[in-house]
Amino acid sequence: MRPIPDIRGLRFPDEFLVRHFFRRGLHQRAGRVVGLGCGSGCNLALYQAFGWSVAGADIDAQAIEDARWNLGEDAHLVRADLSSVSPRELAGPWDALLAPSSLYYLGTESAERLLRDFAPRLAPGCEVYVRIRRKDDYRCGRGERVAPDTWRLATPETGEAGLINRFYDEAEAVALLRATLDLQDIVVLGLSFDNVQSGVLISPNSDLILTGTTPS
Repeated sequence: MRPIPDIRGLRFPDEFLVRHFFRRGLHQRAGRVVGLGCGSGCNLALYQAFGWSVAGADIDAQAIEDARWNLGEDAHLVRADLSSVSPRELAGPWDALLAPSSLYYLGTESAERLLRDFAPRLAPGCEVYVRIRRKDDYRCGRGERVAPDTWRLATPETGEAGLINRFYDEAEAVALLRATLDLQDIVVLGLSFDNVQSGVLISPNSDLILTGTTPS
């Protein structure tokens, strides 16, 4: 793992993922973790620092290049459009699955397909971490509606203009994870905060964080 000044892209993992990692005792055992929409690897780096084998996929070529730099040669990284492909190279079995701030870019059908494809690849008791956007998020309704609760964003201030976003309520999010992964012992946290992007106040950023395990 690179020293912090040398890291490319985002330097620090999702704060709530860090809390989940230590609360669940994942620092006390090693395993195999896969990140769906891994970006530059900042979330995977937390696991790698504690001896986990790390793998991930992302559509962005620069993000994958940065992740390779940050995580080193042992990381198994694949460039893939997860809205249409479930990379066969990421076969598992996986002891942890991470999808922080990625599934909502896929739309309903693509998110369901991706999770169903990965379900058989998850080890019994796999730790799952998902972060998605709620319907009261700043971005919801800003752009072209393309499906129920789904918009092609017109928000250049957030850097997401033209991207698909699917917004969820708690019941829909829980149902998604139960139907696709048979997720057990689900814990749901709500998160709302303000942020400034491109000089614009983005309020609220509204997320749901869902954690749970696959059947043992």
